Amino acid sequence: MAKIEIENINQLLLNVIPFERKYNSKGNLAVHPAIHLKYITRDYHHAPQSRKERDKRGLKGGWNGMESSFPSIRIYQEEGETIVIADVAPTRYLIGQAFRDLSQEENIEHNVLPGFNNSPNMANVSLIAPIKFSRKYYLLAQIKGDTLGTGQIHSALVAGGIKAKYLSRPNPLIAALQKECSKEIKINLNHLNPSSIVYIVDEREIGKVNFAHIAKGTDLDTILESYEADVKEKLINQEKLEVDGLALIPIENKTGKLRKIRCFLPTKNGLTIKMEKREIRPYTQATLDYLQKPENVRFLLEKAGF
Repeated sequence: MAKIEIENINQLLLNVIPFERKYNSKGNLAVHPAIHLKYITRDYHHAPQSRKERDKRGLKGGWNGMESSFPSIRIYQEEGETIVIADVAPTRYLIGQAFRDLSQEENIEHNVLPGFNNSPNMANVSLIAPIKFSRKYYLLAQIKGDTLGTGQIHSALVAGGIKAKYLSRPNPLIAALQKECSKEIKINLNHLNPSSIVYIVDEREIGKVNFAHIAKGTDLDTILESYEADVKEKLINQEKLEVDGLALIPIENKTGKLRKIRCFLPTKNGLTIKMEKREIRPYTQATLDYLQKPENVRFLLEKAGF
């Protein structure tokens, strides 16, 4: 079950560690011993590390690409201010998979592994996009397409992993967000003005940590027009959609649950609007829980420029 691990962040200080965090790393870069063991027993240390290596070896399937993770996340609070200092290091994808393998084993509730301190904290980033529509506040969310959680509501407009190649950029998290915006909704991140980090989602069941940025001045019509143009072309070409629609999640929601919400669904002729009840991703439930506190709603809206 995902949860907001750190709320209402005023500042993030990111330290890029130049060393790879390996399954057998020692000291501050070490992963949990159970992850180390599972990585070896699943023979992940012999998996191809790139598409080129996979093809050269005549193998099929994926490869153990270079992502990133957070070996350390520290919190400092003083006089109502919250500052987070995070170390991020290049990390192979299958380290996160080894954690997920462990989480799926029987009697996992008795295992010391799940939790913020024992997870490899594979690095992810997302963008929360508050808007004002018909005099009410909403989060502009996505409906998952041909990916994990197909058809479910994800409360972030875009989300994805932080590949190691972005760690050389001036702001690795923004670089990853830019790629996701271009890939998922075909819009330049400049239109969304990601002002700062607002909270950190601990997705412990899948070994990930998600740093949620807040968009400022999001224009609903601009996003819908960009998304509509992209998906119309994909549907005509019979391509699979990574984002199967957009939706409006009420920000001021006292129940912490979603009933029927306004969905913008793609067709070959454009977007159609329907009121639908859909299942939600764990990230979304964590967001809904966060929004139950009035002070959190105020912080979110102020960060978004309202």
